[in-house]
Amino acid sequence: MDTNDVTEVSIEAQHEGEAFEPAPFRPTRRRLAWAAGAATAFFACLVTVGVVPRVLHRSAMAAEEHAEEQTPARMTVVRAERSAEASRLVLPGSVEPLQETDVYARANGYVRKWFFDIGAHVKKGQIMADLEVPDIDKELEQGEATAKQAHAQIRQAETQLELARITNQRYAALGPSGVVTQQEVDQYRAGYDAQQANVAAAEAAHGSAVANVQRLRDLKSFGVIVAPFDGVVTARTAQVGQLVTAGTTTGKPLFRVAEVDTVRVFVNVPQLYAGGITVGMDAPTTVREIPGRAFAGKVARTAHELDAGTRTLLTEVDIPNPDDSLLAGMYGQVSFHMTGQRSLLLVPATAVLIDARGTRVAIVHDGVLSWRKVDIDGDLGDRIAISTGLAEGEQVVVAPSDRLVEGMRLSVTEPTYAAAGAS
Repeated sequence: MDTNDVTEVSIEAQHEGEAFEPAPFRPTRRRLAWAAGAATAFFACLVTVGVVPRVLHRSAMAAEEHAEEQTPARMTVVRAERSAEASRLVLPGSVEPLQETDVYARANGYVRKWFFDIGAHVKKGQIMADLEVPDIDKELEQGEATAKQAHAQIRQAETQLELARITNQRYAALGPSGVVTQQEVDQYRAGYDAQQANVAAAEAAHGSAVANVQRLRDLKSFGVIVAPFDGVVTARTAQVGQLVTAGTTTGKPLFRVAEVDTVRVFVNVPQLYAGGITVGMDAPTTVREIPGRAFAGKVARTAHELDAGTRTLLTEVDIPNPDDSLLAGMYGQVSFHMTGQRSLLLVPATAVLIDARGTRVAIVHDGVLSWRKVDIDGDLGDRIAISTGLAEGEQVVVAPSDRLVEGMRLSVTEPTYAAAGAS
């Protein structure tokens, strides 16, 4: 055995026999205190970063809510005012043509040509479109041939009638002499009467054939579409080569023509003012699209009865429109000068709240809100007439909400135009 090997075995044997002492490896109290302090600082940083901002945010939100609760809500108010005994009533209306109609084809055929497009002015009787009617053309040819045949049958029946008349006269003259029998006399007299009936039947058949020809000619004339009155073409569906069907049930209109030299505006007048509307009274009308211009209109007619659902009187106002400034479908404001009417307590229409609690308005007195039940005297469109529950001069919230609580404090703003709008 080598000397080095003996030495290594001795060293291994020596280490196997020794015991491990852990005392040198134990941490000291100083190290433990330092580690505990570091852990505490670490957790403190985590708490500061995660919790403190949330606490500050909640505190800020609470402060804002408290500030909002302490700050009164801002509301716009107007004062309830009475109208004058003679007042100007302004109501919305819809502009419509004096008359408007759809132009349909009366005969089946194809569009050969059309002459007017939308926006074109037409005169009564002007040709708007021309149709090809091949079926009617063939029927007309057949009808004319039938009429000629019926006329020839009349000539034939008249010739036979003349022969029967002569024969009847001859046998009637020979009857008393006994040359011919009475039977032959009676037979030729009956033959003459029958030929007279044949002539009448031929004439009737000819008349029927002529009437049919005239009907077909009239039907063919419907292949020319003409304007029913002076007006403007507001719609066109006719196209060259288009197959059109006669009538209004299966076919569609080729044109729509409207008379707009004079337009009419329909207005629903509330029951409060229905008695003051008379035919012929002035009713100037304005439209938003043409500012600064009032169109002179007059009441042309009324329905003479109130609508059961709205309690309003349908009124028609006619307005001359020579320059086509007013277009059908426009929204206009019609003014009526009402006299002899009792004064009304008026508030904006938006100030009245109607819900399950009834009809009420929000009143503001010394900055404090209170709800007041009221009775409506009439609806004037943008304004409401109040009969009971409200006094003149009281401040009314223009647009109240059911979220407003009785007794809450408000910061109110009263626009300078409130009085003008309620007068």
